[in-house]
Amino acid sequence: MRQWLMDVSLIDGWLPVTVFVIAVASAVALLIGAIGGGRNGQGKQDGHVRLIVLPLVVAAISGAAGYTLTWLLSDVFVVFGVGLGPRVMAWVAVGFAAVGYAVAHIALRNGMMRAIAALLVVSAILATAIGIDQSYGEYATIGSLFGDDSYSQANLTGLVKRKDLISVSQWRGQVADGTIRNIPSNGTVSKIDIPATESHFKARKALVYLPPAALAEGKRKPALPVILMMSGQPGSPGRAFQAGGIQTMMDGYAKSHDGLAPIVIAADQLGDDSHNTLCVDSKVYGNAFTYLTRDVIDWAKNNLPAAQDAKDWAIAGFSQGATCSLQIGVNHPELFGTMIPTDSEIGPTNGTRQEMIDRFFDGDVEAYESQVPINAIRNRAPTHQTLIMGAGEEDAASARNIRTIAPVAVKAGMHVTAVESIGNAHDWHAVQDVLRYGLAVFGYDTGLSDVRPNLSDYPNLKRVAV
Repeated sequence: MRQWLMDVSLIDGWLPVTVFVIAVASAVALLIGAIGGGRNGQGKQDGHVRLIVLPLVVAAISGAAGYTLTWLLSDVFVVFGVGLGPRVMAWVAVGFAAVGYAVAHIALRNGMMRAIAALLVVSAILATAIGIDQSYGEYATIGSLFGDDSYSQANLTGLVKRKDLISVSQWRGQVADGTIRNIPSNGTVSKIDIPATESHFKARKALVYLPPAALAEGKRKPALPVILMMSGQPGSPGRAFQAGGIQTMMDGYAKSHDGLAPIVIAADQLGDDSHNTLCVDSKVYGNAFTYLTRDVIDWAKNNLPAAQDAKDWAIAGFSQGATCSLQIGVNHPELFGTMIPTDSEIGPTNGTRQEMIDRFFDGDVEAYESQVPINAIRNRAPTHQTLIMGAGEEDAASARNIRTIAPVAVKAGMHVTAVESIGNAHDWHAVQDVLRYGLAVFGYDTGLSDVRPNLSDYPNLKRVAV
């Protein structure tokens, strides 16, 4: 019963529909009741002003106040670090309006109508919360609100022997001639304790996606490309998978590519939701950089059917994780051939520039500056890495960051595609749009597919001129 409850979807299905229906039905019932009860005992119409007009006026004022407050916090004072986007502000306005309407009725009505108004307060708050969550795509299930997921712990140590691996092209050939059969329909996702042997970083469990080709019968497995994926902050490996829709995306890709898809490792670059490590080694939160670039990569190459060359490795992320993917990817072309950041910051962000220099870099200005993506790109030029950089169309700050960073990458010799996710903001919907296209490019570049992706086939994305 508990697991059933934890698995209930917040994005679609019966729960959101039920909450929305209750909220709308309650509001309509109050309005109909007010119209029906507007005539007083003397047959006068002054009851209409009290029962119909006044709650609507309160609703309008409340909605305007909610929108204005959210706009100030989001776009003027930037309390959340990023803009919330018009959809979220609209949901807040609707929620404030509905609650204001209900409270007015609670004050003016009695009996059953007052009970319906109270129901509207509760359902309106829940509907607003669900609507905002749907706008972000952050929490997919009730369980995800509490950090709960259905992924099982696994031990993948020594899953394959390197001498048994074959190339992707060999795999495709053997599938074509019938040598390889009985490929599973779907891949698997497992929780993994990746040993922090070098870094001693206190990371939470990683999630590892293995595509069907890695699970097929027989010891011969293809050496697969790998995507190292990072959530934003606050965030976790579980949120990267659930909100990012990674398993569904990868399984869908594998179904049309002989069971082939990248291995995806969602590693913990934070250690805790409240920690912004800047993805560097520091005395503040520990050696996040060494964990990602030594412990995680070495473990994957030694234990999974993972390709060894940098050209077969991509690093991706959202928000803070996107910034990390840029600064690490650009500074280490020997590790990553492709970067897929979505809604990246202009540089590492945890306090003021001077505060970061003092806390995380022991006062070393040059060390801090080397982590700012545009500086790292210039320092490493020329480089022929692939950069697929995206942002939500309605995330003005991240869109500006694209227009700042991407031209520098082009000048440095990178293969750059800059895109915006239409109608989305600083949210996981944008991540899914960008990652889906990035997967197609990465798959083509690493030989998983013979079909060169065309951006016009991804209607949710539009190209940004750089």
